[in-house]
Amino acid sequence: MSMLPGWLTSLLFDGLWRGAGVVVSFFPLIVLFFVFMSLIEDSGYMARAAFLMDRLMHRLGLDGKAFINLLLGYGCNVPAVMETRILSSRYNRVVSMLLIPFTLCSARLQVFVFLVGVLFTPASAPWVLLALYLASFCAVIGMGLLLRLFRIAGQPEPFIMEIPPYRLPTLHSVLMRSWQEMKDFLYRAATLIVGGVVVWLLTHMPADQAPASAGTWAGILRRAASPLFAPLGIDWRETIALLFGVIAKEIVIGALAVIYGGADLGARIAAQVTPLEGLSFMLFVLLYTPCVATVAAIRAESRSWRITLLGLALGLGTAWLASLLLYQGGRALGFS
Repeated sequence: MSMLPGWLTSLLFDGLWRGAGVVVSFFPLIVLFFVFMSLIEDSGYMARAAFLMDRLMHRLGLDGKAFINLLLGYGCNVPAVMETRILSSRYNRVVSMLLIPFTLCSARLQVFVFLVGVLFTPASAPWVLLALYLASFCAVIGMGLLLRLFRIAGQPEPFIMEIPPYRLPTLHSVLMRSWQEMKDFLYRAATLIVGGVVVWLLTHMPADQAPASAGTWAGILRRAASPLFAPLGIDWRETIALLFGVIAKEIVIGALAVIYGGADLGARIAAQVTPLEGLSFMLFVLLYTPCVATVAAIRAESRSWRITLLGLALGLGTAWLASLLLYQGGRALGFS
């Protein structure tokens, strides 16, 4: 490696290796998540959960089947949006696909697990993660009630669904389903290769500028976005990571690894970001624009750019307002 030019060495290690390595380290956690989801699905409990949640879902103008779609969203938004085609009315399909991006998917979970471990003590970190899940539930319910007021399309319909018997999940079925999900996860994680390279270019180009300085392309983006994100307590480094999070949420941590550089990413973030700023950033990640694959799925299933753009606007608007209230409210209460 000593024979390679300095810029190429930096690109290979800072742009590719470090960005991908941070996210792949979450693979064991994702394996456990998919195994437990497969056990629940194969046991026959999903249909019963739909019936149990039917009353609550009707308050949102949906039926119990939509609960299954929302629950799938906590694994991955893309298949959850695609599964809305099984719903009985256009109203259910449209509202469900607008609510699914507010669920805390496994890609967002990777970001949150890393950041809460860096910014909070071992005693408080699980409670912060639980609070993010509760924020996701509240966002889904609140947005559902808001959408019901505007009556986007159609009316709620009676809920009819066959209840399958309980059954013991087979090892083969659980492993096959989990393996398929894990392969999809690894495929999505491969996008870090592209994301890491682009982030490296933003923070190192033009070549005559110091890395991540005000004269780089990242510095130009920082000045443009500062008026919008400064009231939220989100620094320019996190702002650039958010831009790449639109491609895939897994890229957020990889982008931060490239931007901060250095061997110990956690220590560098902890030295630059306060817990309140970290909470504001994580809340924004939870609520803002979903990944491009989810946006494409919404466009394909709704067959409407109006619905797709509405979903993007709802996410960005809700994320900005929620992070603003959290950060400014925390400062008013004396949390710095």
